[in-house]
Amino acid sequence: MISFVLLILIILAVIITLLFVIDLRVKLVFDTEKTYMKMTLLWLYPLIKVLVSIEATKPVLKFYIFKKYLFQMHLKKGKSKYSVVEYVKIINPQNVTINTSYGYRNPSTTGIICGAINVVSQFINIESIKHNPDFFTESDYIYLDATAIVNLGTATINLLKQKTNRRKLSWIRTQT
Repeated sequence: MISFVLLILIILAVIITLLFVIDLRVKLVFDTEKTYMKMTLLWLYPLIKVLVSIEATKPVLKFYIFKKYLFQMHLKKGKSKYSVVEYVKIINPQNVTINTSYGYRNPSTTGIICGAINVVSQFINIESIKHNPDFFTESDYIYLDATAIVNLGTATINLLKQKTNRRKLSWIRTQT
């Protein structure tokens, strides 16, 4: 019995160590012309692969182990206290590269989006950004291809710290 518990503890220690040593690779592709969105998460690939995509206007998470499909689940929209930008800051992705192509029938809208991308890139740690605005397009479109790496151990600790800080703040607010 003791050896079984010891084995479990060793396995947990190895997994926790791997969370800090091996980074999660993230790839996001978004294309409005083909109505396509897919996020791929790879950790210890080919051990774990997770795909998040939109199917019938609902997000679906598909889980693979050793390239074999395991299960899928439909994601429900939950009420989050954080915005997407706050989540990005909390998980702190590294080596972020973004390639975009976009165009709107109204060239001024394309120009505004071009400026907004440059402003947003100042607030998020982006290693490389390439954007190709199309000012003379016949239809509106956006194509985004982004990659990043995330340290799962650090991201988990940051999320737990943020959640703990939120609880402390809400407790302080109720006391005054």
